[in-house]
Amino acid sequence: MKKFLSLVLAMLMVFGVTASLADDGADLLAITTEEITLRYATMGEDYELTLDLAEQFMQAYPNIKVEIVEIDTGTYTEGLGNLAAEQKLPDVFWMENVCDAVGNDWALRLDDYYTTDPDAARMDPALLKMAQIAGRRYSIPAQTRPMMVVVNKTLFDKYNVELPGYDWTWEEFVQVCEAVAHPEDYYFGYGNNTTIEYFYNRHGWDGDSYEFDETWVMLEETFANWRETGVADNMTAEEKEKILGDPNGFAAANGRVAVNGLSFIWGGAAYLDGSTAQETGCEYLLYPVPSPMEGNPDETIFACISKGTKYPNEAWLLGKWMTWGREATMLRNVWFEENEVVQNSVPMLTDEDLWQHTIDHGNPGLADFYANFKGIAPRIDPHAPNIIWCNVMFYFGGVPDSFANGTATPADRAPSLREEMNGYRDNWYRDTSEFGAVPEFLQTATATDLDVTTGTDAE
Repeated sequence: MKKFLSLVLAMLMVFGVTASLADDGADLLAITTEEITLRYATMGEDYELTLDLAEQFMQAYPNIKVEIVEIDTGTYTEGLGNLAAEQKLPDVFWMENVCDAVGNDWALRLDDYYTTDPDAARMDPALLKMAQIAGRRYSIPAQTRPMMVVVNKTLFDKYNVELPGYDWTWEEFVQVCEAVAHPEDYYFGYGNNTTIEYFYNRHGWDGDSYEFDETWVMLEETFANWRETGVADNMTAEEKEKILGDPNGFAAANGRVAVNGLSFIWGGAAYLDGSTAQETGCEYLLYPVPSPMEGNPDETIFACISKGTKYPNEAWLLGKWMTWGREATMLRNVWFEENEVVQNSVPMLTDEDLWQHTIDHGNPGLADFYANFKGIAPRIDPHAPNIIWCNVMFYFGGVPDSFANGTATPADRAPSLREEMNGYRDNWYRDTSEFGAVPEFLQTATATDLDVTTGTDAE
């Protein structure tokens, strides 16, 4: 193990990385030389990998001991809450919902660190844009899990349709799916995952507001049309029983879908390890998502630094070495390769050599995926205020079903959805001590806003 970590550190030196937070010799963040201990908690990263990351950090900073706090992933947020109640919150901790950490007064505001650390300036621009709350930063990216699009080459060959390029656009994606669809034979151009979140921010969130904009309307209309016309898998239970032999089956799992958007953690891994190809007898290719927005949708996990930490500078440094920094990225690349772990994570920095390192040590089936990746567009849930209530209203309120059965249209529903969900957003700001009021730049002169006294911004 020591030999492995020494090798990684040597590689970092070759790439021009020093064991200092400074760039060009400038001491931008002071790190203590005293003996201290920092506590660190993840939300499910492999324990042995976490230990290796911590060991790498401690070799570079021998005066700082890293203690790994183990919390059951099934009750992770509850476990953090118990530690917070005992004033034992880890110095750095992964967080499912950053807004919850801010609302609970757990998260340190990190704007100054992002401004001061020159490495943070090289973070993926789309990631930087979306990972904030009303323009403030309370988190660091901890782990990337990009969405993918799986292309069934066997069906393209079957129907003599030319494969798309890996740099395809949304418009090309639509054309290809419609060209290869043959619902009369129960072969579909697109799968059952007809949710726009594989291609666009949930509810049209733009970093400040739930916009339900024209792009959101277009995407919802496209998928509703595909379900109706059979471009997308729309098989009934009876048809599934007849064709698939299972009333609860999916055409994609049986090789009957040409293109499908996939989350890596919800089925995507099976296309990387070859198990789906073996089950279906089809050949699959992994493509980046042809999103109409900037970046590739990604189920990014974030981490926070405790507001009560005694060592904020050192906690920022630890978080960097354990999550988004070059050191962490390169160690993970080598660790995944040596331990034959199937994964598709991407660097959170834009450094070309770091991307090449990821390609060189990654799954060969992802080479074109990586080479054509358009940037990280993180899922909105961690940083979108009151997203839970918005999701409950939207999904349990039957909005997607109303589009599918034709009782409502996305364009007709957009104005009321926009008003209702941004109302939930505003309520979160008013109820959160960190803000105490709706940020001024989000306030609009509607009747609802004029009826509410918001006070002054806590800024």
